[in-house]
Amino acid sequence: MKAFMFPGQGAQRIGMGAGLFAAFPEQVATADAILGYSIAALCENGPIERLTRTNFTQPAIYTVCALKYLQQVADGPRPDVVLGHSVSEYVALFAAGAIDFASGLRLVAKRGELMDRATGGGMAAVLGLDAEQIEKIIADNHLADIYPANFNTPRQIVLSGKRDAIIAAEALFKAAGASHYVVLQVGGAFHTPFMAEARRDFAAFVADFSFAAPQIPVISNVTARPHQPDTIRERMIEQITAPVRWSDSIRWLLAKGASFSDFSEIGPDGPPVVKPMVKRTEMEAGPLDAATLAAEEAAAAASSAPSPVPPADPRPPRFGLCAETIGSRGFCHDFGLRYPYVGGAMYQGISSEDMVVRLGQAGMLGFFGAGGIRMPQVGQAIAAIRARLPEGAPFGVNFIAHMNHPHLEDELTDLLLTHGVRVVEASAFMEVTPALVRYRAHGLRSDGGTISAINRVIAKVSRPDIAAQFLAAAPDRIIAKLTQSGAITADQAELLRHVPMADAICVESDSGGHTDQGMPFTLIPAVLRVRDAAKAAFPRFGRVHVGAGGGIGTPEAAAAVLVLGAEFIVTGSINQCTIEARTSDAVKDMLEGMAVHDTAYAPSGEMFELGSKVQVLKKGLFFPARADKLVSLYRQCDSLEAIDADSRRQIEERFFRQSLAGIWDDIRARAPAAEIERAERLPKHRMAMVFRRYFKDASRWALNGEMERKVDFQIHCGPALGAFNQWVAGSALTSWRARHVDEIALKLLDETAQVLNHRFSTLMPGGSA
Repeated sequence: MKAFMFPGQGAQRIGMGAGLFAAFPEQVATADAILGYSIAALCENGPIERLTRTNFTQPAIYTVCALKYLQQVADGPRPDVVLGHSVSEYVALFAAGAIDFASGLRLVAKRGELMDRATGGGMAAVLGLDAEQIEKIIADNHLADIYPANFNTPRQIVLSGKRDAIIAAEALFKAAGASHYVVLQVGGAFHTPFMAEARRDFAAFVADFSFAAPQIPVISNVTARPHQPDTIRERMIEQITAPVRWSDSIRWLLAKGASFSDFSEIGPDGPPVVKPMVKRTEMEAGPLDAATLAAEEAAAAASSAPSPVPPADPRPPRFGLCAETIGSRGFCHDFGLRYPYVGGAMYQGISSEDMVVRLGQAGMLGFFGAGGIRMPQVGQAIAAIRARLPEGAPFGVNFIAHMNHPHLEDELTDLLLTHGVRVVEASAFMEVTPALVRYRAHGLRSDGGTISAINRVIAKVSRPDIAAQFLAAAPDRIIAKLTQSGAITADQAELLRHVPMADAICVESDSGGHTDQGMPFTLIPAVLRVRDAAKAAFPRFGRVHVGAGGGIGTPEAAAAVLVLGAEFIVTGSINQCTIEARTSDAVKDMLEGMAVHDTAYAPSGEMFELGSKVQVLKKGLFFPARADKLVSLYRQCDSLEAIDADSRRQIEERFFRQSLAGIWDDIRARAPAAEIERAERLPKHRMAMVFRRYFKDASRWALNGEMERKVDFQIHCGPALGAFNQWVAGSALTSWRARHVDEIALKLLDETAQVLNHRFSTLMPGGSA
């Protein structure tokens, strides 16, 4: 077996490539045109300050290694397998025919440009400790800002993370037995979750490139096994944040029969860089054991698929989880997503057009917050979102229950059907309603033995009994009523009886907004059992997915609900404190400073008559106490006139800053006649309408940032945002002005995968907690 290896960043030196550039004028001209400068002049003459800048180093390394490969195969035999360290994995792909020279250089130039933007990061080479020892030091000392990034040999490992943390950790690793701890001169935390922004932008760039099936095996840095043709793009995107598993790659090749003499380093002339790593790996660990290799090959033969790729070293990550592989691939497929991530709706457009578009562009699902917005504005928002997203990109609209105003549900259904909105988030429902059933019916299609739903519903529920309603067919009484009125056809009525009302259930635990204060540890297993019990009732319909929302603001929280069985996660509160959220800067400033304990439960303005609660920010605000006072008076008194004089004076002067009579006059001038008639006939209802004005105004004051009413701001928020603030404290995401909804989503997913990899590893035999 002849293996060609290409060294990565760090192999550059002044004078490299001398003699190559003249031999390959066509490729050099292509490189100059792509880069906009002379690659030969940079490599041969420097200056070194430029050549060592990531955005220049990576194209230079790629070009020199690629030309060196062309020279090598022109004079001698071709390799049987190729592998490249970090950036030079693109050289390996070029050598194997998966990409052409120009495409590879464009990808490398973009990669280098994005990685060069990273600041505040650092790396350090640690010698003398193995992966398990390093992982234990990181875990025992809670070094949350440091990750193993390059596993060069079993006992030569490069750490990456925040620069201050990297420098400060030297004493810990030296004390644990490291023979050397060398801080490297780099500015980014390469191959860690800190590169999430670069990874996101690179993912968008690489989407326009195609990869051919390699003509010879190319070993992936991410999996330490040969690339599979259909996942090359995904692995190369992941490579930006994943560690380089170089020693595992060498051990796999050794196990496949390669010896030290079979490895050739193809790169800049000078002292070898990666060839010595082969000898060190051979001495420190040797090939993979035969049992591991046999198990992989047996599994591959049994499935007629590429072999699984468990890491060989007893260190995290053993399980190879990443942002694209956690959660449910089935959920992602059914909803057209890349990631199992949903941005939940927040009323009055707080989950804005910008928020939905950014999530959709990143392969995630965002719901526009249609609650509390007039229908023409909702229609305009849908049109604007669709215009900004590529055809077929995911997005949805919130479908909120209106117990007191069911006509609003009908109006929204008409709008959704008119605009062809294919996904809704059904929230605050205590029972399935005719309008929601009508939306569902108009999207049902029968194809022989199966029924599919074009109009899909993700139902947010906080009780298993409500979940059961959405996991059942539409009620017969509603189907009959809609059929009789002509709202649905007889065929649609029949199809409704063979499908559940929802395609997915979001189990909503203690969250911002409406909440039953549930715990995910009891709710998720209970709803999963309801789902499993119900699925036999719909043999012609596909699988119903179960996800989780509420309280998810950190990787640990997301990992916990995934372990419980959630197939996707839904975030809300953390998205309210981002650039894209459509609320005032004043609110975002307050949310940025909140802690986990800074929320309280207050009556729901829409449903306080039923005892419904919402969770809101309490820090520095009077709203929770004042809302409780109003609802207490509502329960004690039968009319506005029955309120005692002191209480009346208090709420008029401090809460409303207006007389109750004046408020009623204003309401009477605007409300529908039927509603006014009911209020005149039922004094208790009139009191509810007047009190509800405070709740509406409190939200409006917050959204508009009306500082003279700051103490009355109603800001729906759960403790997840406090946990998020604590998690990102001291990082680039400390300020909401640096938070983009898609970037924090990717960071959350990336680090959730890391948490799962680490936790699963510690639970395995030989693991270290």
